[in-house]
Amino acid sequence: MNFLGKNISANLLSNAWSTVLMLLLTPLYIRFLGVESYGLIGFYFSWIAIVGILDTGISAAAVREFAWLSARSLEKKKIPDLLRSLEIIYWGIILIVGLGILTGSWFFGKDWFQTKDLSPQLIQHTLMLMSVSLVAQIPSGLYVSGLMGLQRQVECSGLLAVFGTLRGFGAVLVLWLIRPDIRLFFLWQIVICALQTGVIRWWLWRKIDFDRRPAKFSLGILHSVKAFAGGMILITTLSIIITQIDKMILSRVVSLEVFGFYMLAWAVASSLTRVATPLIQAFSPRFTELISKGDDEALAKHVHLASQLMSALVLPPAALIMFFAKPILFLWTGNQAVAAGASPILTVMLVGTALSISAYPALSVLYSKKYLYPVIMTCFISLSVLLPLLVFAIARAGAIGAALCWGVYGLIIYIVYQIYGLQGIPKTGFFLSTFQDFFAPCASAFAVVAVGKYFLNSAGETLIFILLLGLILIAGWLAALLACKDLNRIVMDKLKWVI
Repeated sequence: MNFLGKNISANLLSNAWSTVLMLLLTPLYIRFLGVESYGLIGFYFSWIAIVGILDTGISAAAVREFAWLSARSLEKKKIPDLLRSLEIIYWGIILIVGLGILTGSWFFGKDWFQTKDLSPQLIQHTLMLMSVSLVAQIPSGLYVSGLMGLQRQVECSGLLAVFGTLRGFGAVLVLWLIRPDIRLFFLWQIVICALQTGVIRWWLWRKIDFDRRPAKFSLGILHSVKAFAGGMILITTLSIIITQIDKMILSRVVSLEVFGFYMLAWAVASSLTRVATPLIQAFSPRFTELISKGDDEALAKHVHLASQLMSALVLPPAALIMFFAKPILFLWTGNQAVAAGASPILTVMLVGTALSISAYPALSVLYSKKYLYPVIMTCFISLSVLLPLLVFAIARAGAIGAALCWGVYGLIIYIVYQIYGLQGIPKTGFFLSTFQDFFAPCASAFAVVAVGKYFLNSAGETLIFILLLGLILIAGWLAALLACKDLNRIVMDKLKWVI
């Protein structure tokens, strides 16, 4: 548990720093480049998710297989051949995909967006640079997953924090000292992303080259993981269609300014995953290890702990941002028009984000068991329901309609993954886990923030307002912690030991 705690702490610190970077740098990007260019940055993040179909499938297989093999002393020697086989396939596919996006950007980039201030040629060049940056950045996911599977989260988090800082602050310096040009932003991304991928790859190979023999490509090893990797690629393909199609449709239907508002709201809402992701990255190898040993009692305890940690950490900030969306966005961006345009979208979008994040632990158990059928069927059903709903909602309500569809999707996957992910695990179940691990901390956090909203109904003095928001958030965290039975007991035991 101490080792797990170190991994969780390292991941949380790394992602907390990433969140701080996002909070600090986004207003600067908007100031230097304008909201239309920020919309292009948001479009790039959508393409990272889309091309990440490959990354999620193969990297998820890498995390599971590395954790599975490293738990068996006689099987560890297979890891170098597994990595060499995965990376050869990975790089081949990503280069083909990158070439396809580059070609599409050349032919169709000029006419894709409705823009007021950016020239069609500038947009075309920017989209082409995006495609190169994708090829440089996406492959690092494979090597990060390898380190996660070996439970090397401390080292991995440190590397990601360093390169995230270089990528973010370096881009601001380039825009400030050279020229505020979106093309220079992406040129800097290409340089740092390539350096990140190279360094993390080198670090991982240092950790797995156990017998110092040359690693070799093996069709046999790929055959052993193809079912899981193929299932993950299918799941991710469907999930990306569901979660990114809104942005593709909106980018064609609404102005680039409104699309910028939507992407700003998406950036804030998805920042909650910076808390959720490190928790699952730390727990997922542990789930796989316990399942491989058949230790259902320990698995149940870890699933409850992961779920309650997720709720206690994510739900209070989600509630705070929902109740104070407009003043928080204004304090962050310093732009009243941006805050007014993005805050209604953000408030609605956070509902789906909080629900989908709360489903992560149960989903991770399904992945650890290689039980992918319910996930695939959920994605198919969600796609068949949400795609026509999304088209209708965007036509009738624009960006708000898209955010409402995201909320429906979050509710669907939470219910389904809780039902199937917890099957067969003792002392769990949909109703028990939903009440203990989600509803109780959710109600406590929202009640505290609602009371804070009642007494703090205007921004007032900026510094005082920020301090009061911080106090409300801390109170929300404490309320959620007290409402989590298992987590509360662990914390109390630790405090007694310290005292």
